[in-house]
Amino acid sequence: MKKQIIALICLTCLSGCYYNAGFVEVRHDKVNVGRAAVGDSVSAEFKFRNNSGDTLKLMFIPECECTTVSTDVMDLKPGERGQLNVKVAIDSPGEFHKYIYVQADGYEDFFTVAVTGRAR
Repeated sequence: MKKQIIALICLTCLSGCYYNAGFVEVRHDKVNVGRAAVGDSVSAEFKFRNNSGDTLKLMFIPECECTTVSTDVMDLKPGERGQLNVKVAIDSPGEFHKYIYVQADGYEDFFTVAVTGRAR
């Protein structure tokens, strides 16, 4: 049974490892960038797929001014994929978790994607 569960997890990851928010999927909703120096910037990318039958307008809202996104809005047709590039300025030592709020136009629910790491 344990081998079957491990095989299922591996198969799921090989087929995409998408986090499913119902209307949209995101590949890896958290990216760990590892170690970085205070004063540097780190980058991460998030890949989205429209899982609905309608064109979606995704809106991206960074939680703080130290986080910038490549676009504030992304239109995705049904089944279409898109990519968001994120840049985080490292401003203090220690662990960091920087969030981007993602909401689709017409949906009340939102979810977050995160860039994490450790600054020295």
